[in-house]
Amino acid sequence: MEKSKKTDMAFIASMNDDLLQNILLRLPAKPFAFASCVNRSWNIVCNRILSRPKMVSAFSRNPHQFEAVEEAIDKALSDPIRPDFVIANITCGNMEDTLSLITKRVGTRVPVIVSIVAGVLGKEVCNDKAGEVKQNDQGMHICPSFAILLTIGYLPGIKVDVVPVIQSKEETEAMIGDKFVMDIRNFVSEVSDHAAPACLMLFGEDTHATEPIIQKLDYAMPAETIIVGDQKGEFLHKRANELRTVELHKDESRVLAGLIFARDRHRPIAEAGRVQFHSAISRGLSPVDLRYKVANAISTLPKWPATLMTAKRIGEAEVLNGEQILDDIEANLLGNPLWEADPYIGVIKRRKYSVGLDQKPKIMASLVFHQVTGADEQYLTVNGAGIKTGDHFQVYIPDLEVAEASLTAVSSQLRNIMSKPNKQEVVGGFVFAGSGRGDSFFGRPNADTSPFLENFPELRFGGVFCDGEIGRSLSVEEGEEKQVTISQRCLHVVSSVYLIVSYACS
Repeated sequence: MEKSKKTDMAFIASMNDDLLQNILLRLPAKPFAFASCVNRSWNIVCNRILSRPKMVSAFSRNPHQFEAVEEAIDKALSDPIRPDFVIANITCGNMEDTLSLITKRVGTRVPVIVSIVAGVLGKEVCNDKAGEVKQNDQGMHICPSFAILLTIGYLPGIKVDVVPVIQSKEETEAMIGDKFVMDIRNFVSEVSDHAAPACLMLFGEDTHATEPIIQKLDYAMPAETIIVGDQKGEFLHKRANELRTVELHKDESRVLAGLIFARDRHRPIAEAGRVQFHSAISRGLSPVDLRYKVANAISTLPKWPATLMTAKRIGEAEVLNGEQILDDIEANLLGNPLWEADPYIGVIKRRKYSVGLDQKPKIMASLVFHQVTGADEQYLTVNGAGIKTGDHFQVYIPDLEVAEASLTAVSSQLRNIMSKPNKQEVVGGFVFAGSGRGDSFFGRPNADTSPFLENFPELRFGGVFCDGEIGRSLSVEEGEEKQVTISQRCLHVVSSVYLIVSYACS
């Protein structure tokens, strides 16, 4: 027996690197980690295997939470990987239990975000086929079945951590917005020679505080920083090297958690710059030729933010009440097959922004969508706050033709990434799809993930359905007296926002 062991050890030691690499490539993540510690030679081979980035997602619709989480982790860790971050999106259930199960498997050094979302989509663990689970259209009154999407990323040359926004009772949105921007900048300055992160993935709570903070972030971050996310949900987070989630004090509440991706100053510039982040947006709204100016706006209680308003048609003096505005919309859309869902108003908000006290405030115009929820003889009622007297808005409606055409454009944009001269290889993908989309909107399954399926059929992508998609873009709006306004558009509805991670092979 002793002789047999010595023979086995001699054989292992005599293996050439190519054969050893071929064997190690087939190991799951945990045995692979043990193998990298065997000796210096094995560690070199393991590092060679992990010289390229990975971002893998696993989707389980197992109704038993513990089993589903374990299935997703097993699938995500079925190949060699050293986790730099973990994102777990669940449709219901206990976030603390999910976080605990993940931490036991990946360790306490890895930053983790767990969020409850309106649905998940991706490649299923049982058959590697694309699928999606979305909450019942009737909302939270129907208890959804449990489903999880787990995403694990390994991005050499990139430093990743979670920066949260926690709001105390005494703090305003302006105060916590400034702090969030400074916390991000401080993290980047600690780990990178760059002034700003390469990418931000945001997960927010369903609170009125998220909109002004996201708008400030859009203002403060340079154009090259990719920003994507889910504005409204629930989340827990654990920063790198924390043993558990931070306990909130009595008067504190969670607002946002940002997964920050910054280029590592300790990696060679050529290596740190090989990982690239891209974004694309598939829109699902069509504008209607109805433009107004808010005559009076009243915000309701912050727990369930809504705005009551009256308005004037652009160029007219008469103030219209809610029923008159709604009659305008219905008359304009009479006989239009698109007139099936509640309309939205796109409000151009011109606001002053600054970070801290050292910078002179600047005006930024942003386009923000609010769904129309009702009307009476006094006011038009829309979801959300932040609308002021004097703001301009236009009416929008969900449009299947616009969404289909936009998906085709996104698919073309993804193909262009691979055609770049530096031989880009797509290694990961994530989609934030509006909860109004999915197969019920398109009349076919997996429409929102079709750009990934058409271009990268082997990619283990993932995504979530959400009630407020975050993605940076510019809008050109024609307003009063035919003046053209270029506005930021960071918050979306009935859209899909895509994050694409690529690797420059040469």
